[in-house]
Amino acid sequence: MLESSFGVNYFLKTPWKKDDKLRFVYLRITVYGVSKEISTKRKWNIARWNQKTERAIGTKEDARSLNHFLDSINAGITSFRTKLINSSES
Repeated sequence: MLESSFGVNYFLKTPWKKDDKLRFVYLRITVYGVSKEISTKRKWNIARWNQKTERAIGTKEDARSLNHFLDSINAGITSFRTKLINSSES
């Protein structure tokens, strides 16, 4: 059942100072309709963020580094999710 009720999203959270162009990248995990958010502790420019793909735009080193970081978080989440599914089947 966990397979169908699981979601991971990345987004830039709007700070109190709305004129600031740098925003923190947040991760939202949703399981069974309950969502939790956590900061990745990374900041990114809103002009260089694609919300549709949930990734940084560009081929510069900083964009590739952030995208690689987000991919590594996804890999960890997927690994943990697989362990949970396998342990519940036992």
